[in-house]
Amino acid sequence: MAMSGDLFSQNLQLSGKVIERTSKEPLEGATVFLTAPGDSAALAHSVSDTAGNFQIDIAAGGNFIFHILYLGFNPYDVPLELNRSTNLGVLALEPSKYLLNSVLITGQKTPVSLEFDRQVYQVSQDLFSESSSASEILQNIPSVTVDIDGEIKLRNRSNIAFFVNGKPSAMLRRNAESYLDQIPASSIERIEIITNPSAKYRPDGVGGIINLVLKREAGQGWNGLLGLNIGNEERANGNAQVNYGGKKINFTGNYGIQHTGKRTLFSDARVYKHPENLYEKSDYLENGQFQNDGWSHSVFLGSAWDPNPYNQIEAGWTYFLQNSFHDGSSDISSNNYLGQPLTVFNSRNTKDNYEREGEFSFSWERQFRNQEDRQIAFQFTHSDFDEAEDLGFEQVYSFPSGYTQLNSIGIDKNGNQQEWMLDYAAPLGEEGELEAGYGGERVFENIEYANPAFSRFEFTQTIHAGYAQVGKRFGILSAKAGLRAEQTHIRAHLLAPSDALSRNAYFKAFPTLHLGLETSTRTELALSYSKRLNRPDSDELNPNPEYTDPRNAEAGNPALLPEQTHSVELGFRYKGDAFTLANTLYYRYEYDAFTELRQSLGDNTVLTTIENLNAQQSAGLEIVLNTNLFARSNVNLTGNVFHRTIDATDLGYAGQKRVVSGNIKVNSTFQIGAGTRAQFNAFYYFPSINPQGKRSPYFYLNGGLRQQVLRNRAAITLTATDLLYTYEVKRRIESEELSQRTSTRRRVPIVYVGFTWKWNNTKIKDELLFEGEN
Repeated sequence: MAMSGDLFSQNLQLSGKVIERTSKEPLEGATVFLTAPGDSAALAHSVSDTAGNFQIDIAAGGNFIFHILYLGFNPYDVPLELNRSTNLGVLALEPSKYLLNSVLITGQKTPVSLEFDRQVYQVSQDLFSESSSASEILQNIPSVTVDIDGEIKLRNRSNIAFFVNGKPSAMLRRNAESYLDQIPASSIERIEIITNPSAKYRPDGVGGIINLVLKREAGQGWNGLLGLNIGNEERANGNAQVNYGGKKINFTGNYGIQHTGKRTLFSDARVYKHPENLYEKSDYLENGQFQNDGWSHSVFLGSAWDPNPYNQIEAGWTYFLQNSFHDGSSDISSNNYLGQPLTVFNSRNTKDNYEREGEFSFSWERQFRNQEDRQIAFQFTHSDFDEAEDLGFEQVYSFPSGYTQLNSIGIDKNGNQQEWMLDYAAPLGEEGELEAGYGGERVFENIEYANPAFSRFEFTQTIHAGYAQVGKRFGILSAKAGLRAEQTHIRAHLLAPSDALSRNAYFKAFPTLHLGLETSTRTELALSYSKRLNRPDSDELNPNPEYTDPRNAEAGNPALLPEQTHSVELGFRYKGDAFTLANTLYYRYEYDAFTELRQSLGDNTVLTTIENLNAQQSAGLEIVLNTNLFARSNVNLTGNVFHRTIDATDLGYAGQKRVVSGNIKVNSTFQIGAGTRAQFNAFYYFPSINPQGKRSPYFYLNGGLRQQVLRNRAAITLTATDLLYTYEVKRRIESEELSQRTSTRRRVPIVYVGFTWKWNNTKIKDELLFEGEN
C-alpha cells in the first residue's frame, strides 16, 4: 500500500497506484491530475513511477475531478471531494478499443530505473534479450555479475534468492544457474534487484533477491510472440508465447526450446609440494577444450481469474526438460621434482545428462469490501525433480605406453519441495500499514552415486516462519520496521557406504529496518538494515566425494553451519532532467561464511571441500548513472568498488587477507534511424580473492543491432558477445601442498542472428504501433 500524507503541513496529498486491469501489471508514466468541475485546466498533477505509484500535492481541499491519462488506454475520470489526505488504492485502466491510426512513437523506456528498495531493469529494452538466456541478460544489470561458468553473484555474493513474479521459485532455488541458462530472456518483461529486503521476504540469500517478472501481454482477445535465433557453433533457440485476455479471466502459455553448442578452452597447471621437503616437488599440466551439445525445453501455462472486484485467483504450471551431452578432450603430462616424465596421456571426458523439473503454484488474494488497502493472500507451491548423469573417462597413455584406462561414474538425484504462505496487510491509521504472515516449507532430496562404489545420501529440511512489519510516513520521512522469526530442522543422512546421521535444529530472528527521506522532488535519502542467512544445501552437506573427473572431486561437510550476514546500506538519489544518479554505500559483516578449500589427494587428484570462515567483511560504493544527454541515446554507467577482508585463522591461515575489488559496466543504446537501434555493453572486473588465492581481472565488450520491420510488428537482430575476444578468467591457488593456475575462455565470440514477430487478433479497426513508452 502506498503511504501518503504530511503530518506537519496543511497541504493535502492524494496518492494511489495505477495498474492494467487484465495483467495487474503497474503502469509507469501515467499522467494523473486534478481539475475543477467544468474546467479543463489542471490544478495539480503528477506521473506514476515504475511501480505505478503516484502522489499529488494539493494546496487546499474541495471538489475536484480526478483524471488518469495513459496512451492506449481508456481515460479514467471520477469526481472527488477532498478535505484530508487520501489514498485511492489501486486504480485499474482498460485498454482502449479505439486507438490512434498508425502512430509511431520512437521514444524508449530507460533500461534501468532506480527505486530505493530495488533496481528495475527493463529487459525488453535490451537488444540481447532477443537471443540471450536469462543468465546471459543478467550480466547487463547493475550489481549483478555472471562469470564464464555461469555463476551469478549479487555485489560479489553468489548466494541469491530467486523469485518469479514476486514469489519464491522452487525450481530456481535448487539449481538456479542451470535453469536460468535455459530460460529465454525474451519471455521476461523486467528484472528487479533487491539487495536489502524487508522482513516479509524469507532471509535466504545473503546477497539479496533477484525477481524475474515474466511478460503478460495486456489487452482483450488473443495476442502473442514468436522468436527464432540462430548462432555460431550450432547455437539456436526459439520462443513462442500465446495470451488470451477476457473480462474476468486470462490465460498465458509460453514454450521455449534451445540448443546449446558451447565450446570452451581451458588450462590447468599444478605444482604438488612435499609436506616435509619443499624442494621435492612434482608438476602437472593440462590443456584442453570441452563442448556442451544439448537440447532443453521449457513450458509455462498460467491463468488468472477475477470472479469479482475483491478476489483474484491464479494458477501456474512450469515444466523444464533438458538432455545434454558434454564432451571434453585434453592433453595431460606430469613430471617428478627432477623434471623426469611420470605420465603423458590424452584424456577424453563425457557426460550424458538428463534433467526434469516441474512446479505447480496456486495463489488467492482477497481485498476486503470497501477496504481496498486491507487484504489477505495465500500461496501454495509444489515442485519435484529428477536428474541423472552418466560420466565416462578414457585415458590413452603414451608414457608409460601401451595401455588405456577407462572409468565411469553414475549420479542420480531426485526430490520434492512444498512451500506455503499466508500474508495479511491492513492500514494503520491514515499514514501507515501493518503486514504480517506465516510461511512454511519442506524440502526432500535423495542423492545416489556409483563411482564405482555405491553411496546414498538423504536430505530433509523443514522451516516454519512468522513475520510482522509496520510502515509509517511522517511528512517527508517514511519508515518501515520488521521482524521475522524462523525455526529450522535439518536431517542429513548418509546411508551408504557407511551409516552416518546428522541432525541440526536452530531458531533465528531476522530484524529489518528501512528509512526514507524525501528532501525535495529531485533528491532522496535512504537507510536500510537487514539480517540474512545462507543455509547449506544437500550437496554442501553430503560428505561423500563426487568426482567430476578422475583428477577432480568435490565433497560436502555435514558439520557446515549456516552463514549469516548483517547488511547496512545508505543511499542517495538525484533525479535531474537529463540524468539520474544513485549512490549507495554498503557494508556487510558475515560470520560462518562458506569458502572452498582445495587439497591434494595424491596421484594428481585435487579434492574441493567447503568450510566455515571465522568472518569476512566488505564495504563498498556503488554508483549508477543513467543519462540521455545526447539526442536519441541512453547511457547507463555502473561502478561498484568494495574493500573485502577475509579472516580464515580457524582454518589454519595466518592473519587476514584484504583486497580492493569491484567492476565497471557501461550499457549504451543509440537510435540511429527509424526503427534502427544499436547497443554496446562494456565490462571490466577487478581482481577478487579467497583464503587460498585470487582471480585475475578481465574485460570484454558486447555489441548488437536491431531493425524493426513489417510495420514494427517484427524485428531482426544481430548480436555479438565478447567482440574483442578478451574474456578470459584466470585463477591462482596457493597452499602448503598445492600451487595451481587455471585459465578458462571461449573458443570464439558468440554471434546470433534473430527474428521476432508480435501478433494480435484484437478486434479493433486501427492500430497503435509503438516501441517503449515515454
